[in-house]
Amino acid sequence: MKIRSLLIFLVSVSLLNLSCKTNKEDVVEKGVSFPLNAYRKKTIDSIQYVIELNIPSKKIEKIRGTQTILFNLNTLDSALVLDFSNDQSQILSVKSGDKIADYKFVNEHIIINPGQLVKGKNRVTIEFIAGDLSLNRNEEYLYTLFVPDRASTCFPLFDQPNLKASYQLTLKTPGNWEAVSNGKLKEKAMSGDTSIYQFEETKPISSYLFAFAAGKFFKATKTIGDREMTMYYRETDSVKVNRNRDEVFNLHAKAVTWLEEYTAIEYPFGKFDFVLLPSFQYGGMEHPGAVFYNESALFLDENPPVNRQLARASVIAHESAHMWFGDLVTMDWFNDVWLKEVFANFMAAKIVHPSFPQINHKLRFLLAHYPRAYEVDRSAGTNPILQNLGNLKNAGTLYGGIIYQKAPIVMRQLEKKIGQDMMRESLREYLKKYSFGNARWDDLIGIIDKKSPLDIADWSNVWVKTPGMPEYELIGEKEEIEIRQKQDSVSDRVWQQPAVVFWKEKFAEGKVNLNLSNQLQSVRKPDFPAMVFPNSDGEAYGYFKMDSVSEDYFFLRYDTTKDTTFANPVFRGAMLVNIWEGFLRGDGAKPERYLIYLSDVLQKEDNALISDYLLGNIQTIWWTFLTDQQRKRNQENIEQILWSLLEKTPDKGMKNSYFRAFRNVALTESGLRKLEVLWNDQLKVKDLVLSEDDKISLAYELALKGHVDAKGVLAKQLSNTKNPDRRAKMEFVIPAISQDEVERDKFFESLRKEENREHEAWVLEALPFLHHPLRSKSALKYLRPSLDLLQEVQLTGDIFFPQRWLHSTFSGHSEKEAANIVNTFLKEKGDYPYYLKNKILQSTDLLDRAIKLKQ
Repeated sequence: MKIRSLLIFLVSVSLLNLSCKTNKEDVVEKGVSFPLNAYRKKTIDSIQYVIELNIPSKKIEKIRGTQTILFNLNTLDSALVLDFSNDQSQILSVKSGDKIADYKFVNEHIIINPGQLVKGKNRVTIEFIAGDLSLNRNEEYLYTLFVPDRASTCFPLFDQPNLKASYQLTLKTPGNWEAVSNGKLKEKAMSGDTSIYQFEETKPISSYLFAFAAGKFFKATKTIGDREMTMYYRETDSVKVNRNRDEVFNLHAKAVTWLEEYTAIEYPFGKFDFVLLPSFQYGGMEHPGAVFYNESALFLDENPPVNRQLARASVIAHESAHMWFGDLVTMDWFNDVWLKEVFANFMAAKIVHPSFPQINHKLRFLLAHYPRAYEVDRSAGTNPILQNLGNLKNAGTLYGGIIYQKAPIVMRQLEKKIGQDMMRESLREYLKKYSFGNARWDDLIGIIDKKSPLDIADWSNVWVKTPGMPEYELIGEKEEIEIRQKQDSVSDRVWQQPAVVFWKEKFAEGKVNLNLSNQLQSVRKPDFPAMVFPNSDGEAYGYFKMDSVSEDYFFLRYDTTKDTTFANPVFRGAMLVNIWEGFLRGDGAKPERYLIYLSDVLQKEDNALISDYLLGNIQTIWWTFLTDQQRKRNQENIEQILWSLLEKTPDKGMKNSYFRAFRNVALTESGLRKLEVLWNDQLKVKDLVLSEDDKISLAYELALKGHVDAKGVLAKQLSNTKNPDRRAKMEFVIPAISQDEVERDKFFESLRKEENREHEAWVLEALPFLHHPLRSKSALKYLRPSLDLLQEVQLTGDIFFPQRWLHSTFSGHSEKEAANIVNTFLKEKGDYPYYLKNKILQSTDLLDRAIKLKQ
């Protein structure tokens, strides 16, 4: 008997036993285990949910609900298991057909005896009190976020991606609230002070994609072509809204049109609405018919840098691509969640090209994907693209840089191997075959393997199913320069990929195209000493160690206008990524010297994408890798460089980037005075437009660095802040900035309570102030409790929150004491969940490297 069939058999026996017993120890575990998922997929189909929720005007009041679940059951050999991750007291009644059902509530599951069901069509009706965990309730609005397994925290259902169902929703809300869901609005009626919204039945979708939002929203509608779109939003700055509105609609229309042409499938879900939410946990979430976004990601400030414009276009393209890749065809089990994310990112990169013809998209892909993928892959906590998953309750831990950044690189490799035409043909076949159903990565590989003579499965086993990144070394100097993959520390894997290596001698230069492997391959037999620049087109993936002579030459000859090689921004970007990777591994210049190199080339760089990348690395070196004494030596110089660039640049977008970098590092009396007069409008810099968010950030920096009366500045800024959502966030963050350590201690202690972490974006804005490098010594006492809370944070927070909790906690630390706390924790917790241990190792990788480089 195959393992999967055996698991299904065992869970069916367990459920049959459970239906006859009351002992809770005999039972299914919390969450949705893989065996339960497989058994239900085998025995249940044709699911429909009819849901009614009564939303009161006050946040503290409970939301009561009624739902009818219609489904087909093809066997009566075991109990029926519904998921409801709440307390039993929130179940008010359960009926099977027209009869009261005798059910058990075990480990957050409603268990109904098969004797109360029939083979074939069933109807179960449940009255309940909805759980609040994933309702994101605020005083004036709420929104759902059910990915990956959080729908069951709100209402009972079969909460797994491969049991797709239709949803028919009715919402009763306060009379002045708007409401939106996946389905088209069928009817809106009034009953006294209550609005009743009835939505049409949806197409079959997975439970994590069901969504609704309700509250005091503004809305705007626009028709482009024959597609009507409605945007719901909370932003009160009408000038900002008017400046962004048309572009937001246009970017959606362009993305959907491109995807229809690429896939040869019309948009599958009828209506297309989207909701912009303040402090939304992600950039976006792909609910069909009701896409949710972080409001600040789409409503940009005046004169946004090109990276912000690209990010907006990309997140819109990403979520639009999900309508086909993830929503129309969904992964069978969440271990393949990367599949929907890789195609969304991969397609987004293709989609944004026509909207930004002035952008070098090869450079953009390089800088948007490689550095962040390397952040994870170089760490001891890295993971393969395709990961194992035993229970859906841990599915959120699968998300991260490998899925979002490495996977698109690997997918681009695949497209290059088989060609764009075969890729498109294979994806069209995949979408058509599994439309409104579920599929696995191996299903797609099977389609491609039938069309291609190449061994795609072997390539996939290395790149998709094993962790880590290849490392390459240059060997030889005078007689011959060769390159090869270093011995793999995991196995004898060979990372098949092409690469380009550029070489330069005194009187000659050239490039060589290689197919990299673990065998030595010749780069050049030099006539004179040669500089070698591996991966010069930035497309190969891995660590390419550079020799010090070539690295020094690169920095000393850095000129974007004269040298033809350096005039290519992709080459410059690729070398900067290579050298940064070498620096972090201890193979390059020391931190202070490297800061000088980067500061110098920043002043020569004329490409906005590279400049933004350089600014990020400079700030990381500044706060993480320099000692206090080194910062003091370089403080005036770095401020002068950034302020000069801020004043001189004609690029309005880069002016904002230089301003934010200056704001971050400013510490001299002169620098802080500049921040103060910018904040209080006594100083105006040409073309630098400061938004309300910028003013808030300036107030935070001034208060943190103690330049002025902290309480007075924060109180004045709070009074000046007009938007109610930003004002509420400020009130939450201010205690973390306090100069009073006792007040900061109280703030941290408050985070132990789940209700004080419910606004995750607020928490993540506050934590970096609590752990700022200027006060990191006093924050050491928060590190062990933060690690102790991690499992609870994972269970109660959304998918990115555990990683971001860790990053925000440790990003301000570079001292040995912090590393010792982490090591002691991991040593004491020998049986700690591996997926959370990996998150810790990923988040503390820079901490460990900083300690080594400071020695």
